[in-house]
Amino acid sequence: MHVRAPAAASVSFVACLACTGPGAGPVVSAPSAAHAQSAAGPEARVAAPEAPAACASPWKLDFAGGDARVVVVCANDVRREAFDESSVIARSLSPALVPARDRVCDCAGRVRAPAFVDLVFTAKPEEGRVTVKAGDEDLDPDLGPAFVACVGALVAAFAPIPSEACPSAGKASFVFPVRLGLEPGTDEGR
Repeated sequence: MHVRAPAAASVSFVACLACTGPGAGPVVSAPSAAHAQSAAGPEARVAAPEAPAACASPWKLDFAGGDARVVVVCANDVRREAFDESSVIARSLSPALVPARDRVCDCAGRVRAPAFVDLVFTAKPEEGRVTVKAGDEDLDPDLGPAFVACVGALVAAFAPIPSEACPSAGKASFVFPVRLGLEPGTDEGR
């Protein structure tokens, strides 16, 4: 999956505290689809919501026809920097891709999703962690808050990596915002 940076070129990513895994919510038992359809008749059939296209394939940090740039934050410097899949930046951000995808797609199955969500990945390579948060700016006021609350925030850990991105051996932070399309059947955000 390819993700596209928000038009504002800011950095954002999000995750869910209320939906953090099995047993997080009430358990509901329902009859099988075949039994429910035969008992209720064809007019009572309800189509299950289609999953967002963003959930159909694995996520990658690269962009289709875009400028893959990350904000590098040092104690006395902030700059944008390009990265490739073998860079320290990519290796620091990548550990959050699978957990973030799982969280976002789980929430899309639980709560009605807005058309898109802005996610901000923030990696601290020397500390061995990357955080993902969902932003609520520009979101549908009816759907956005519940979806952002579901996604919440998540942290992925990895073996610390010396980045040498900051002068004077300072610790770097890499901030990578993406706008992820959540509409069913579209390739937005891919």
